[in-house]
Amino acid sequence: MVLNCIIVDDDMMARKGLERLCDKSELLNTIGICENATQAMEMLSKEVIDLIFLDIEMPEITGIEFLENAVSLPQVIFTTSNKEYAYEAYNYQVTDFLKKPITYPRFKQAVEKAYAIHEKNNAYKANAQEVYVREDGRFVRIPFDNILYFENVGDYVRVKTIQGSHIIHGTLKGINGKLDNPRFLKVHRSFIVNLSKIKDIEENTLVIEKKVIPISRANKPVLMGKLNLL
Repeated sequence: MVLNCIIVDDDMMARKGLERLCDKSELLNTIGICENATQAMEMLSKEVIDLIFLDIEMPEITGIEFLENAVSLPQVIFTTSNKEYAYEAYNYQVTDFLKKPITYPRFKQAVEKAYAIHEKNNAYKANAQEVYVREDGRFVRIPFDNILYFENVGDYVRVKTIQGSHIIHGTLKGINGKLDNPRFLKVHRSFIVNLSKIKDIEENTLVIEKKVIPISRANKPVLMGKLNLL
């Protein structure tokens, strides 16, 4: 297991230096390099990211403002040349604080700390029986057993439940990476289904309640392999 990380820094040399440090670590997979917080926000909505290396002093949106405005965040490691921001790091409960210029031993220590936290969080999530979705400024708890399916609707995802629907900003790919639960399976580029809610399957479609859901050719063997067939 590795941590998917992104680098967010307005300085080109700082970005390149961090990229080299990330490439040296076997615990990291760098999936994005951003020049500003706006690019980082867009990437967070599309990718499954475990760790952000975040500069603080950036134009337009600072690292602090980025933290304040984000709906949800993975782990964050501050990277800055100003040690006076150490208090903010503590106040925002970021994983670590790296002062530039960053040495590899200190970088390695911060990454190992993030990795340990990630493993602990994953152990908790593996036993979770619910998800929380943001709605009207609050987080609503939805038990897994109430979820019928997730449907891609443009830049949003519909969470269809027994009681109704919730619309959340994000991608099906991002949700699929966060669910990590055997009861859910992506059967099509636009659908993740709760296997326990399937009523019947016919050729390249399945039915949950009255909804007919397509099954892609690539995903059908995976689906059939998960079912208890007689």
